[in-house]
Amino acid sequence: MDEDEALARLRAADPAAGAEPDAERLAERTAEHRGDELAARRERRTPRWAAVAAVAAGALVVGGAGFGIGRAATDAPAPQAGTGQVATTPETMAGGGEARASADMSFPGGMGGRTTFTAQGLGDERSTAAAWALDAAGTVSAETASRAAEVLGVEGEPRQEGGWIVGPVDGNGPTVEIGNDGNASVWFYDPAIDELLTDVEPMPLPEPAEGSAAEEGMSSSSGDAGVPDVAPAEPTGEGPEADAATDGPGAVLRETLAALGVDADAAEYEVQPHWSGGELQSVVAHQTAGGARTGLMWNAEVAGDRVYTLSGPLAPLVPLGDYEVVSPTEAVARLGDPRFGGSEVWRDDVMRIMPAPDERDWNAPPAAPPAAGDPIPWSVTDVTITAAELGLIEHWTDGDAALLLPAYELSDADGRTWRVLAVADEQLAF
Repeated sequence: MDEDEALARLRAADPAAGAEPDAERLAERTAEHRGDELAARRERRTPRWAAVAAVAAGALVVGGAGFGIGRAATDAPAPQAGTGQVATTPETMAGGGEARASADMSFPGGMGGRTTFTAQGLGDERSTAAAWALDAAGTVSAETASRAAEVLGVEGEPRQEGGWIVGPVDGNGPTVEIGNDGNASVWFYDPAIDELLTDVEPMPLPEPAEGSAAEEGMSSSSGDAGVPDVAPAEPTGEGPEADAATDGPGAVLRETLAALGVDADAAEYEVQPHWSGGELQSVVAHQTAGGARTGLMWNAEVAGDRVYTLSGPLAPLVPLGDYEVVSPTEAVARLGDPRFGGSEVWRDDVMRIMPAPDERDWNAPPAAPPAAGDPIPWSVTDVTITAAELGLIEHWTDGDAALLLPAYELSDADGRTWRVLAVADEQLAF
């Protein structure tokens, strides 16, 4: 399944999908909210930045523990050539190591809750992998804010409010902010975008797949109304054969990043249709290191040759050298180790993977309690890990420094994926 269809299914689960927006009132409330939100952000000194386009790419994150929703391996494409990532299966990995681990996490069985993990057919060989750090210390400055303001067309002098800000924060003009965090995150917003969102017709939504959680959710919350029977909108802008990095909106973002001092060549660019269905395009640049995506990205909304919103890291990558990494079998055992706290992270097919909720007659009384001495119901899910892929994961130190460290994505036969740190114990300061 491609990301457009995954996004469409996510939208299909919205109980307000058929509502008609009050555009005039929304514009007024949005202008008020921006000023309130910017003030609140500066008060909180939040070190992490929301990436709206990450949702459009199917990366929906829930909470702060890294729990997410996403990928189904049965439909997921193989890793792209040149990414530096290796998909490992029982047929391709040497050895037949078996390991068991258990975890009592935040959700009930099947959704990241009480779960046991078993490695099947994974290798026992250790290896090495590169790590990086983001050098934000020399990036968060008035000079960086001034440069960003010049590139993005924001008037005013930098002022320090946690990070560095140029421009008004009340929505009356373009604003750029450099966050005082380990990524030296940039956030830019041009209120002229509001004019492009007036009198637009949002993209139509598809019918949810039969038997999916989206269909179940719509039928339970919307009666017989369901979702309009319409086909997904055709993507506008770049076609599948176009080079997003050198043509159209992708090229606009690439040139903007280069002007900001970012290594714009070390990124993979994607152009996606904008939710508004108008002339705006959503552009994502995925940062790469050593040929693999780091998980960090820049998100922009572009129309013509103009950037209207932008967010992402400005701190340059600094290589930390190679580190010893545990074997895939050892990584499975780490899923049950509280020192590592492996997180479930599905990435694409949101609504197909999520099971429909159990049916219950809510007019009937609750179930009777067990009799004295009966076994206590205690739901446990047993997961067998059959594939391992070595990539990178972002790690924040206590001092708010951002590192990119080797990590495994461990998948079962159904495509559910758990991510866990791969660096060996000997090279960790516990």
